Amino acid sequence: MKQLFFTLSLIILAGLLIFKENRIQRPEGFSGEGCLYCHKEMSDSDRSHPASAFGCSACHLGNAYSLDEKRAHATMVVNPGDLRVVERTCGKTGCHGDMADRVKKSLMATNRGILRIVQDEWGHKEPKGAFVSAQLLGVVDLYGANAPRNAPLDLYRKMCGGCHLWKKRKNGQGEAGKRGGGCSDCHVVDEQGVRNPQGLLIRHPKMTTRIPSENCVKCHNRSARIGLSYFGIFESAGYGTPYEGADLSSRRLSGRRFYLNLEEDVHLKKGRMVCVDCHTATGLMGDGQVYDKMADQVDITCEACHLPRFMSNPETEALADRLAFLNGRMPQPEKKPVAFTRKGTPLYNLQEVDGKPIFYRKTDGRVLKIQETGSPENAHHNMKGHDRLSCQSCHSAWIPQCYGCHLTYQKSEHQKDWITGKKTSGRWKEARTYLRFGKPTLGLRGGDRIYPLSPCQVFFSASEDAGPLIKPKSFTNLNLSAFDPHTTQAKSRSCIDCHSDPKSMGMGEGILYRHGKKRVFRPTHRATDLGFPFPLDGFVSLEGEALQTGSANGVRPFNGTEINRILSVDACLGCHKTYKDPIYVNFSKSLKRFETDEGLPCLN
Repeated sequence: MKQLFFTLSLIILAGLLIFKENRIQRPEGFSGEGCLYCHKEMSDSDRSHPASAFGCSACHLGNAYSLDEKRAHATMVVNPGDLRVVERTCGKTGCHGDMADRVKKSLMATNRGILRIVQDEWGHKEPKGAFVSAQLLGVVDLYGANAPRNAPLDLYRKMCGGCHLWKKRKNGQGEAGKRGGGCSDCHVVDEQGVRNPQGLLIRHPKMTTRIPSENCVKCHNRSARIGLSYFGIFESAGYGTPYEGADLSSRRLSGRRFYLNLEEDVHLKKGRMVCVDCHTATGLMGDGQVYDKMADQVDITCEACHLPRFMSNPETEALADRLAFLNGRMPQPEKKPVAFTRKGTPLYNLQEVDGKPIFYRKTDGRVLKIQETGSPENAHHNMKGHDRLSCQSCHSAWIPQCYGCHLTYQKSEHQKDWITGKKTSGRWKEARTYLRFGKPTLGLRGGDRIYPLSPCQVFFSASEDAGPLIKPKSFTNLNLSAFDPHTTQAKSRSCIDCHSDPKSMGMGEGILYRHGKKRVFRPTHRATDLGFPFPLDGFVSLEGEALQTGSANGVRPFNGTEINRILSVDACLGCHKTYKDPIYVNFSKSLKRFETDEGLPCLN
């Protein structure tokens, strides 16, 4: 009986829908999907996605066969790029199926690096079992009622969790509202919507592979702050100087942060290059592997352009031609050899034409001159002993350095959880001290590559009402990070800058001198009031004892042997100032002569 009643109900409902649909006056001769009858004035999102060919429902779903607005929009998605639906939209078969899975595994979607580091800060402080396993796949695992909970994850949810691809688009005000939205986060240009007199949207948001830097900087303006540094912007300490009349400086970033203007990166200054001119789809959207560190995912290197490898084969030719077509502003390679990244991604905008490298700017197709550095005459690039130096070690002009990130927690206050969008008990606050810019200190990343270092120092304290979520009342972690500051200049650092300056070697600001046969370092800054016997900008002692490390990230300062090797050149630099000086061809032999031979000019 129940089955019969259910069947009759379905028949009656279907009949009502058919009756209502048949009453709608349909346009004569119109054979397209119903969306385009109402939205006939809609502009194309991009030349690669014309509405006349794709319609609307291919991306936005919905019911394309109904002219009734309510039913047509019943299953529609406003943002096809949302990672929750992307398999049925951008990533469906015949479209970008390979990309959807890659993006979900990328660091911009998983935030695995941030989640791992923020838990490392607490890893040895929490009781056994409270630390979340490294098997945590990423931020998507924090959604849902059974998501893991602990102090560092609560910190992430409230201080960091609003900046990842799983965040819903336009979920928030100001800059925070622009972040998130899956594929749309990068590929959709934010602009004001245009509607006709009937209130229908008639200008589709622009989609592009020529991603504007604004789409990058809306997220990449904190932490390492590379999105600011590239444009010559330094987030200064919160003093609001220099003053403007009787008021604080009007130069503000999101969050009312003050900033100063410094030297911008040479790629911007001379070439007006934007972020996407260097960074590739593989480096940004991932290669299908799950990584914890951005250095492992990013595939672009300085050498990819300045020491290019040109190759050509049918598979890469097809991909390079497709990417150039989507760009629409540069000539397609069409069987011309193109350069490759360290992971084999074709740089379709760096082509070999008549035996010469030609670099096309992605925004407008303008040709830029590439300065190749592989010539044997370039002694500074081919010097023995400099094998481990990254390009950034010598060519980065400055780096933001924050000596002291002070975190406090108060349970009695409430704060927005970016994952749930709701306010929950417990409030985190962050304050900084000694925020500076300066020439980079150098150290090692990954065990054998010399890179600029920056401190990552956390001072944590909790109020008395912290509750069971917070176990330690206070602790301090002094870590180091190594990265490309994105402040590249054509002119490199001088020999004295690295071989004589204690700050470059990691000892901090101060005076390095000889007392008899012994070297002595006298620091400028001290941190005894904080309980440290060494300065906050001191990462290593003169003897090579590591004072601060980034062991979890494979980052460390120079050791004693390396410091002695660096300083061994110091005595020679007063006279032997150039890379081409004969003593540097075999410096070990020259140093031995200095120690054993008699009658050398420098001994007198």
